[in-house]
Amino acid sequence: MTSKEMNAVYAAATITAIAAGIFAGARTFAPWSKLSRWSPTDPIVALVKSRFRRQGSRLRSVSTKSSSDDAEGGRELEEIVLELDESSRNFGSNTPSSLSFCHLATDDAPPSSVIDRERTELLCRRGIQVSVVLVALVLVPLVVVVIASACSPVVAYSALNATLNELFAHALGDTSQSLVSMETDGNSPWVETYIHAATENYTLFQDDSLYRRTTGFNGDLAFDVNITDDDPPNVLLIVVESFRFHDSHYLVGDDDPSNLYKGTNLTITPNFDKWAKRGVAFTNFWSSWRTSRSVESLQYAQLPYDSVENSGMAGGKTEVELAGLPQFFKAKGYEPFFTTGCQTEYDDWNSFLPAHGFDTVWSRDEMMKLAESDLNISSNEWYGEEQRGLYWGVHDDLSFQLLGDLLVNKTKEQRDRVAQGEDKKPLFLTHYTISSHMPFQERPKWYAEAEKPDFTALYESEEYAELIRNYLEMRYFTDAELGKFMDRMAEEGILNDTIVVISGDHGQAPEFGYDKPEVRDLSATRVAGALVAEGRLGQYVGLKLEDAAEQYDILNTLADITGVPEEGFLQDGVGRSLKRNVTFGERVVFSNNPSRKMSVVRGNKRLQYDRHSNDALLHDCRTDHDMENDIFEDESAEEQSEWLTWRSNGRWLNAYYTTRWDNKCLLPDECGVSV
Repeated sequence: MTSKEMNAVYAAATITAIAAGIFAGARTFAPWSKLSRWSPTDPIVALVKSRFRRQGSRLRSVSTKSSSDDAEGGRELEEIVLELDESSRNFGSNTPSSLSFCHLATDDAPPSSVIDRERTELLCRRGIQVSVVLVALVLVPLVVVVIASACSPVVAYSALNATLNELFAHALGDTSQSLVSMETDGNSPWVETYIHAATENYTLFQDDSLYRRTTGFNGDLAFDVNITDDDPPNVLLIVVESFRFHDSHYLVGDDDPSNLYKGTNLTITPNFDKWAKRGVAFTNFWSSWRTSRSVESLQYAQLPYDSVENSGMAGGKTEVELAGLPQFFKAKGYEPFFTTGCQTEYDDWNSFLPAHGFDTVWSRDEMMKLAESDLNISSNEWYGEEQRGLYWGVHDDLSFQLLGDLLVNKTKEQRDRVAQGEDKKPLFLTHYTISSHMPFQERPKWYAEAEKPDFTALYESEEYAELIRNYLEMRYFTDAELGKFMDRMAEEGILNDTIVVISGDHGQAPEFGYDKPEVRDLSATRVAGALVAEGRLGQYVGLKLEDAAEQYDILNTLADITGVPEEGFLQDGVGRSLKRNVTFGERVVFSNNPSRKMSVVRGNKRLQYDRHSNDALLHDCRTDHDMENDIFEDESAEEQSEWLTWRSNGRWLNAYYTTRWDNKCLLPDECGVSV
């Protein structure tokens, strides 16, 4: 635990002890403080009973005046009633024996009017208790939901628990997240809203499902990668922890229209910039926040499962059938391999990944063993003075060295097989980094003592300056290790035989502190991206793809680059091939953050919305990174209508994948449920 976390623990323990002492003292000297005796219905019951007594007294007075002949009997009845009333008030402070109930029951039974009154009071008390419960648990939440429907969600969500909001919204019949129509375009089938039919050849298995067989791609090229069928290249997907797009000055551009670099020519990722310039850069590349959700998008081309607490990977989902990159490449004769320096117990990666296409998985434990055996790291260096490890696992300097060793060894094995006339068996490898994880303080001793660039201009005037500085230094650390790895692979001749895709898993916003990094929406979801294919890109080296793209586009992009098998391949994704050229702004992408908002990006504009309300905010994400100017009202009526249609489509797609995950039927054409 960090010192900040330990201080928080100490503070919480101290406050708890003080509060416990105060309550204990109060309970000892003040009987009223015993909360178990309190009931929210008691004041209401007492109020109603007092009114009944006043009415009863008036009735008795009238009866006495009108019945003088029965004065003596009336006095006797009044004495009995008063005795019972006094007994009921003293109940709880007197013992039952002091009330002489036996005498009353056997010798002087109360008249029926008294019994009726007692029964009425009991029924009244129970009725009041039931009414209070219904008002508190049903009526008040219903009123709050009605108010929430009429208010800006910014106000409503700040006062309303999100889970209860979802519960009561559905209870009121809100179907805004359901599939509202099978026809979202009057001229084309609904599925073409989500599948780019202009560039993908496919056959659907069911009219209401995205499950299909893709048989090829067509259309004009945005770029091309030179590949031959007889020598398929290795494919490496590197996913970098918390790598937002504006950490790269190359992706932002020299003009820096949102002034993200504050007038400086600094870059935090010089090595990524270097290799992106030698490949194809994705400058408008989006994610859906949180690392596990990036696996769903990058590997299986899905809009991730909609939940703040869980992901599609949680629990392992071993009984759910999936089709994505590992299945595609395995069908092509590749060996699927997954490596990370991180522990994989998180979100049950250790059971999910082997069950869904990866033959081999290396995580923290395997990396530590290899580092100790191959890199001469001693066990006491992990969390001792040298700090070669961090809470999450193995630092990126070591994991990149081990990744390089793996590729060198696998390449040698491939060359030996080819020399013997056997199939090459290329490698499909995914690697996740971890060192740049929140809170950005844990670092190897050698790096803590090393000289670093001066990033002061980027954080000196910020509220969370120290946190931002730590983030920038750890981003620079991982970038330096990425650069060493790429340089080594180039020197070994491996890059000429490998297609490399680099992507952030999600973004980050240390500018907003430890507790709410995702609040800076664009920094949290817009990520860095690039494709490197040394010696294979020709005239397309240095290309920047500026149209909106999403992590879920990587499946079709790599399938288009490496070649679709003759029989095609199965999938249920929504991505398109970035290798194919489309008109700028023609196609939208969806980027959601369950703990914040949903969004649709079209060109350089981004519409932000939530699951249910009518609220919608539109911003130019190129010139207005911090979303200060809502331009929705500046759009024409027709353009506003188009944006709202895309909002509905985004909600539909979000519900589609969540429902299919819940019902374990992403691939079967018959799901048995209606989205």
